[in-house]
Amino acid sequence: MNATTTNAGKTLLMKTASEWLISVRDSRWWSFFVAITGLKIGVLALDPEPKIYPGDSFSYIWTAISGWIPDDRSFAYGFLVRWSSLWNGSLTSLVIIQTFLGAVIAAIVAWICWAIFKLPSRISYLFGILCAIDPLQLAWERYVMTETCSLFFYALVLQQSFTYLRDRRVITLLIIQILSLITIGFRMSYLISIQVMAVLLPIIAFMGEVNATSPLSISCLWRSFQFLKRPLFWKHLAASVIALFVLDQVYQHTYGFLSRREPAHLHGTGYFLLAIWAPVLQPQDATDPRLAEIIIHGDDFGLREADLRNAQRFEPNGLVARWCRIETDPQKSSEIAASTAFNAFRRNPAGVISLGVKTYLAYWSGHSIRKIARSDLKLKLPPRVQENGFKILAEQFHWAYRSQQQSLTSLYYIAASPWFFIILASPLLSLVLLAVAQNKRYALFLFSHATVLLSSTFLLSLYPVPRFLQPLSLLTLLTLALVIKSWVCSGTISQTD
Repeated sequence: MNATTTNAGKTLLMKTASEWLISVRDSRWWSFFVAITGLKIGVLALDPEPKIYPGDSFSYIWTAISGWIPDDRSFAYGFLVRWSSLWNGSLTSLVIIQTFLGAVIAAIVAWICWAIFKLPSRISYLFGILCAIDPLQLAWERYVMTETCSLFFYALVLQQSFTYLRDRRVITLLIIQILSLITIGFRMSYLISIQVMAVLLPIIAFMGEVNATSPLSISCLWRSFQFLKRPLFWKHLAASVIALFVLDQVYQHTYGFLSRREPAHLHGTGYFLLAIWAPVLQPQDATDPRLAEIIIHGDDFGLREADLRNAQRFEPNGLVARWCRIETDPQKSSEIAASTAFNAFRRNPAGVISLGVKTYLAYWSGHSIRKIARSDLKLKLPPRVQENGFKILAEQFHWAYRSQQQSLTSLYYIAASPWFFIILASPLLSLVLLAVAQNKRYALFLFSHATVLLSSTFLLSLYPVPRFLQPLSLLTLLTLALVIKSWVCSGTISQTD
């Protein structure tokens, strides 16, 4: 490493440190964070009751109480519930932690707008406030769910990703992968986007260096691909991919150790894939003749009905339950389910994609978006959930059913549900941003991230679930901020301290 490279590295480090130092010393930044925190606390005071989501919440609570590791949900959140709430017998402390994390997420968004996008501080604060009052944040901060904690680490991943795109330092890539590992520890649905971006991020960083502010053109794109000749690019790509692989193995072995089973991302993944893609299954897809026989008689339990996919996963007479009664070895049954699902995808990818498209279009159908939002909150618990779960909640956490009643944040979630339409269109918005953005790297990153996240969300969804749009909401706000920087503020508003 020559002196020039060393000096450049020191300069970048000093630049990043100075930005943080400025934000720490600037009283306006502290005033902003205090205001955001005060806003969150004010809403918390008006709506303090913890809420339960059937299935998921009880899994995390049982992890907290017994140390049991669920087959089909990330494990880290259950231990957070234990450390925050089990010792004092109250879920309110968990809600307070999630409320504070929501304020930090809003501050991260404001910092990206100011330090990365170079927006004026007052506009950066505005986007921080918009993030703080995002209905997908406020409502789910009340739930015993992984949404807020996983979004906090995902926001850090985004912050470090933008920092890498600006500074291109290998150490930042390693930090991104560590934060990504923690993120999937709280919520596995981020896995695909994290894996894809581990490869795309170095490509975007080096591809954009030729002329980051020029309009897109064929000649510009041709020159951009010259980065493939640079050894430094391959060093960064190798570092990112190797870090992803090593840390992914660490996660899988940790999960296997805690669950006292073989290493895996989730042991129940095969069951979910089998249920999600059930309508396109054919007997020839099955890698076991017993499962093929079940698929042959699929019309008896609505196998081809896309609206019944949730029943195929969870109901006693659904596809997964029928299969598990025949193959009782959990590891073997899940592996056969996964291989069968992937065979169906390879045979008929268009059919699988069409299921994702149907789930996406369900938001735009004649059904009211408010009705979908209301259903998502699960304010009315099924009788069997009330019978089985209330005793544990009452004994361990002094939780009462009145907490599940409609409240300020749930009313706001339903009333603000039209915002979901903007989120659903976010890849299109980021595509338009590619044409107007001054910095193509940031625009391409947002477009790639939004597209991968939206695609994986709907390909792996049993039915419309608005809470799955939460990370996309964060990307949408950042996309809108970059649009303002590129389209409105260009040449007319300079950044203020």
